[in-house]
Amino acid sequence: MLRVRELPTFELDGERFVRPDFAGFGLANVAPTVLRLLAPGAPEPELPPLDRSVLPERLTDGISNVVLVVADGLGHHQLMREIEAGNAPHLARLIEQDDVSYQAITSVFPTTTVAALGSLNSATTPIEHGLLSYTVFVPEFDMVVEMIRWGPLNRRISFTDAEFGRAPEEFFWAPTMYHRLHDAGIMRTFAVNPTGFAGTALTHMLHQGATYCGYIATSSMSAMVSSILADEPFAPTYVYAYWPTVDTVAHVIGPRSDEHAAEVTAFDAAFGRLIRRLAGGDTLVLLTADHGHVATGPDQQVSLDEHPELLAMLRQPVAGERRAVYLYAAEGRTRDVVTYCRERLRDVTTVMTREEAIKNGLFGPGQVSERAAGRIGDVLLFPRGTLQLVSTVRGPDGATMSAPNFKGLHGGLSEDEALVPLLALRV
Repeated sequence: MLRVRELPTFELDGERFVRPDFAGFGLANVAPTVLRLLAPGAPEPELPPLDRSVLPERLTDGISNVVLVVADGLGHHQLMREIEAGNAPHLARLIEQDDVSYQAITSVFPTTTVAALGSLNSATTPIEHGLLSYTVFVPEFDMVVEMIRWGPLNRRISFTDAEFGRAPEEFFWAPTMYHRLHDAGIMRTFAVNPTGFAGTALTHMLHQGATYCGYIATSSMSAMVSSILADEPFAPTYVYAYWPTVDTVAHVIGPRSDEHAAEVTAFDAAFGRLIRRLAGGDTLVLLTADHGHVATGPDQQVSLDEHPELLAMLRQPVAGERRAVYLYAAEGRTRDVVTYCRERLRDVTTVMTREEAIKNGLFGPGQVSERAAGRIGDVLLFPRGTLQLVSTVRGPDGATMSAPNFKGLHGGLSEDEALVPLLALRV
């Protein structure tokens, strides 16, 4: 297994966690790198590019095109396990080549798709783009929101429906990569995603300005990307290509399952095919992921429903991630919430206030705006080991909305969740 550089970490209630890096060794530095390579005269993003030890200059000189491949849920440790098991032969060979760079980098926090893809598609931190967790309190609606569906947590509707009529683009606070590149004169910008994602709220947020290219099967991804570059070989081009199904399998069946191995093998073959189809020497291909997975299961669930005294101290339902919970304390009850969790839940979770999380740099450098702080919980819980914290969601009629029994999860800051691959080569 490749050696991981010394990680930025912090201790909390006797547990060790990864601190996200924003200074050149993190996922948030990928998009600024793309901007600097394709649009060097454009306004500089506040975040720096990837460190040269992650992306050597020899791989970037004279680059005209960038292809960013994102394998959702394929953490660094997962990839290394599958390589050692012989399930990713193409990636194994690439990593051993002298003209290829590979490094484990940190994801953003929370280590979840909306936060990470928000950063990859905007060159900003989660506190700047606003996608601060899978479920999060949105003051504009005065309710907890499921961000991917873009609707109330406790109702299966969307804010785009007539009842609300709110465009999701309003709630993504940063200009997208595609708009930034267009402003700098780079007009060929593409988002290659499943056809079913077209028109969704999250697509409207993340891919504003992109030419959307939908595929029916993941096997088409490599063909579509290579065709895009072949269409106009002399025009600078940016392609974002997304592979969703490693994450799906890891959630439902587990990140250490045979099915996970099979899915990584399928991705490895597709990536190898993509590299073989590209030629010319002026295209930089970057492979990364939004987060990894910790192996868990229904038997690892701890229900906060069993703590009604705690829930009574909250002004909003429990939100965030099962591995990084947001608690929104009622007025004047933050200290009580912290005390309760540290005394009554100390065996199952660690506890951090929002101010402590900001001080620890979990959300990135710089000040946290008032509107960003309004979305973050007053108290954050990080379950110990492989535990997951759950809470029942009740609809307006009192009916319960059950959550799936996942066997792989993310959102927290263990190495399994927080470390993602960054592979770079020019073709």
